[in-house]
Amino acid sequence: MERIIFTLELIQIDLFTAFGLVTILYIFLSLFFKKPFLKYVDEESNRFISFIGILYFITWIIGTIVELNILNEEDKSLLVNRMFGKYWFGFWIQPLLWFLITQLLRFKSIRKNILLRLIFTVLLLFSIEKMVLFYTSIQRDYLPSSWIMYNDLGIYPSNLILELLMKITVFLLFVGTFFLITKKINNYKIAKIK
Repeated sequence: MERIIFTLELIQIDLFTAFGLVTILYIFLSLFFKKPFLKYVDEESNRFISFIGILYFITWIIGTIVELNILNEEDKSLLVNRMFGKYWFGFWIQPLLWFLITQLLRFKSIRKNILLRLIFTVLLLFSIEKMVLFYTSIQRDYLPSSWIMYNDLGIYPSNLILELLMKITVFLLFVGTFFLITKKINNYKIAKIK
């Protein structure tokens, strides 16, 4: 179960976030540079994230089934009630939203629409849970005196910039690897047909 949770977190934190950052970078760069290479990298990034969306959804469903099988009867009853009870949408909305967004990026008309891409980027960068936490934290009852600029984890602005650059680099390496594998598979299929 730990491996499933690790895989889901890896996809959420690293790949979905990195895709959002790459999309913002692509939109910004495409305003100034009309290079076909940028468009090609964006197309491959969209193909890759569509594949990752399917992988995420399958892993999430397997994780849910595994969790249902390892829980005791009382916890299983609580989970089933959460899945299909009064607030069922809270359980299903985030994974279904991420799956839907990644699959909608398969369509060229959606990929070309900058407004939709920006909305999708925000939804991939920040989960609904994070958005709710942010919204509740900026309410006027939340005291600014308790805000801190740096946290105890050692994440400072310079580390944040380095982390974002690393996420983008690793994501682009994954996209390149995905491209090479799919190209090899397509070449094999073509050679087999001949």
